[in-house]
Amino acid sequence: MRKLFDIVLLDADETVYDFKRAEKTAVGLTFEEFGIEPTDEVIALYSDINLSCWKALERGELEREKLKTVRFQRLFEQIGAKPADYSAVNDSYLDNLSRQAFLIDGALEFVKKLHQYCKIYLATNGLTVPQTGRFERAAIRPYVDGVYISEQIGASKPDKAYYDYIFRDLGITDKSRVIMLGDSLTSDMLGGRNAGIATCCFLNGGEPTGSDLCDYEISEYDEFFDVLFEKASP
Repeated sequence: MRKLFDIVLLDADETVYDFKRAEKTAVGLTFEEFGIEPTDEVIALYSDINLSCWKALERGELEREKLKTVRFQRLFEQIGAKPADYSAVNDSYLDNLSRQAFLIDGALEFVKKLHQYCKIYLATNGLTVPQTGRFERAAIRPYVDGVYISEQIGASKPDKAYYDYIFRDLGITDKSRVIMLGDSLTSDMLGGRNAGIATCCFLNGGEPTGSDLCDYEISEYDEFFDVLFEKASP
């Protein structure tokens, strides 16, 4: 068996972290603090607004600092809530989110096993406060060699500059030994393409994407080891 990659850039949310559960918990705590009943409908609406804001960030249509407050402003306006100090709402949410380190089932075992063969670096578009706090609390922490957070770098996936920063920081000269593993076509897979590295989409049991942005697609964590290793020629 021949190992193809030495470094795995591993997306965080919805690749190893259960972000949906973390978001729901943090949003509920925050909204209660600001007098909003955290119904399933309100939380789902916030999630949709938040996702649209992050996609706008990926496309370069929204600045990161603006994102922090505009997502709550849009929600409050849509549900007819009394205007608030949206910076304070954001600060509360980020603090609450930083405490939610839920993992997807099987993620801990996967990362622990993968670390026997590769260096692993979390590569996330998240914000510094929640991503740092969650990583410090996460069971995968001992098996991850570093974390690259877009807010700290000053560039976001899929921007090539995000990956160039990582390559410089790690002294990577042979990009053929690096692979991006994540769940998002628009940030992880496109980002890997822009950076000139291999890409593997984690479907988490979902349907294949058929996208040419993906060199590989896996439905289960263990399938990644078929990507990592190639049988030697007879």
